[in-house]
Amino acid sequence: MRKPVSIETYVEKIKPIIRRTKFSQLKVDDLAKYMDISKVTLYKHFSSKDDIIERVVDYYIDYSKKADAMAKDDSVSFLDRFQITFLQSLMCAMYISDLFLQDLKEFYPHHFENLSVALQNRNKSLQTFFESGMEQQIFNRLNAVLFMVQDDAVLRRLIEPSFSIQYDITLKQAIMDFYHMKKYQLLKPEFLKMIDDSNMEGKIVHILQTIS
Repeated sequence: MRKPVSIETYVEKIKPIIRRTKFSQLKVDDLAKYMDISKVTLYKHFSSKDDIIERVVDYYIDYSKKADAMAKDDSVSFLDRFQITFLQSLMCAMYISDLFLQDLKEFYPHHFENLSVALQNRNKSLQTFFESGMEQQIFNRLNAVLFMVQDDAVLRRLIEPSFSIQYDITLKQAIMDFYHMKKYQLLKPEFLKMIDDSNMEGKIVHILQTIS
């Protein structure tokens, strides 16, 4: 017997679309096409277009909460958490795009407010994480807020198609170079020798493939 398709599967299918196309401008027929299902099947899973955007926002809020929990998880080493939170920041910058946020704010203000709260909570936990690493003498002393905001600002710029064209660099290389810059900014020399980057490129490539 075929396993029923989860709501999350349909959300995953439209994530790459709504990061670059305003959800408010998409019709139900468009959404069904991108989900690769019929309109009839779509209405078996979603009661309306508004229901779809609510599920999408709930999906992103859940992701933000998981990222928030990871930043707080003291059972994971500071070095591993640095890598994981970087990858999570890349995911957030890619899918919770400026276009998506602007569209939410204008047409779905309630959802915009809920998502904004979840993202703000994650940012507060990230700030605490970086400051804790500084207190533990693992991270260099720097402005935790600026270090955190740098991720969001730079990653959003890097994933713009015009960036790779303007500077003749692949998106993968730009993200990898930025990761190494962040690493050298943050980690004290003795911990730079300890961090294991062997899987970072593969994880970054996997994330980038979801928008190609």
